[in-house]
Order: sequence, then structure tokens, then C-alpha cells
Amino acid sequence: MMKTLNNSVSRTWTIIYLRLLAFILLYGGLIHVGNILGFGEIPWQETPIHWQIMDIVLLIFDLTTSIGLWFKKTEAIIAFLMGIMLLQIVPYTIFRQYFITVPQDNVTLNGLIITELILIIILVTLIVLKK
Repeated sequence: MMKTLNNSVSRTWTIIYLRLLAFILLYGGLIHVGNILGFGEIPWQETPIHWQIMDIVLLIFDLTTSIGLWFKKTEAIIAFLMGIMLLQIVPYTIFRQYFITVPQDNVTLNGLIITELILIIILVTLIVLKK
């Protein structure tokens, strides 16, 4: 598995995609910084504690993983795949009720999950391709 990952990070399209993912995660980190600074729809101190915890955890994940992906670290690829599953897809599916305050949140969460699955599918496809 590690050999496949190491080989994949030397391919042009994989490198381009890793850099794109790095920008996406950096943007996500900036969104969490904005939430923490109070630029979200609800002042951060008024949000539920699990939202505050997720903002902090996802900020750390997004920023550290984006740096690793930018520098083509195989550990960052593993962190990205595991982190997206454990920090976003699982909570937004299994614990969905904790992240919904208005009905529109259902649509938002579904869009996030679908987007993340597409990002994962593209990355895995680039990793397993031989050329």
C-alpha cells in the first residue's frame, strides 16, 4: 500500500490533485477560523459545544493535512482519507441530528458528504492508476 502511495505522488496528475486538495483544505481551515472569530451565522460562543469542538478539530486537521498534501507526503494522503471519513462523513451521517438546526442543514450536509465522497473517489482513482 505504501509503495503504491509513494509511486502515485510522483505522477503529474496526482501532484496537481494533491495541491488542489491542499487549497480546498486551506479554505476549509479559513472557514473554521472565521467561525471561531465570530464571522459565522451564529456567534461562536453561542453555538453548541460539539460545534465548537468540531471547529477546532477540523481547523487543526485542515491546516496540517493541507500542508502535508502540498508537500506530497504519503502520510497526509492517509490522514486525508481517514480524517474525511472519521471527522466528517461519520459524524454527518451517524450523528446528523446534532448538526441540524434548520431543515436547510440537511441539504448542506448531504452536499458536503457527496462532495467529500467525490474527492475521495478521484484521489483513490489517481492512486491506483498505473500511469
